[in-house]
Amino acid sequence: MAGDAGAGRAKGKGRDGRGFRRAGALIEPQTRAASARRGFAEARLKALWRDIVGEDIAALARPVKLALARGPAGGVLTLAVAGAHGPQAQMLAPTIRERVNAALGPGAVGRIQFRQAAGFAEPEPTFRRRPAETPPSADLTSVAAPLSRIGDADLRAALETLARNVLSRSAQLTSKED
Repeated sequence: MAGDAGAGRAKGKGRDGRGFRRAGALIEPQTRAASARRGFAEARLKALWRDIVGEDIAALARPVKLALARGPAGGVLTLAVAGAHGPQAQMLAPTIRERVNAALGPGAVGRIQFRQAAGFAEPEPTFRRRPAETPPSADLTSVAAPLSRIGDADLRAALETLARNVLSRSAQLTSKED
């Protein structure tokens, strides 16, 4: 009978079998409202700007601010545009609005403001790998005799590669110390 007492209670949202509510369930409505006000849509827009509007529009304008508004009018998107590209960006405003609303939800952007940005023509910084340095050739004479006694050709080739990598790495380290 004692087990039946908890079975009669309905599990509500965020409740366990004994009727207690989890702390996360208590603050969920407040955190959802706060996160919507704090600009997660703006961060998403800035991070995915090239994917949302395409390369051609992303080369002309960058998002600066997204002020979301309640109601059917939608929010205001502020874009930074190089002065010479202003008229072209204004012509593309309906396309930009359509694409941003498709990504962030209907009515996210109702109006677009353009701000002239100095120095906008510089490309965005990209991270590139450093060109690989050619390692000094490794002298395999010290390990040639033991490697020649290995019968399996694949194993011998793998061990030669390992020896070459180890010897070239140690040669690089000694040249950096000098």
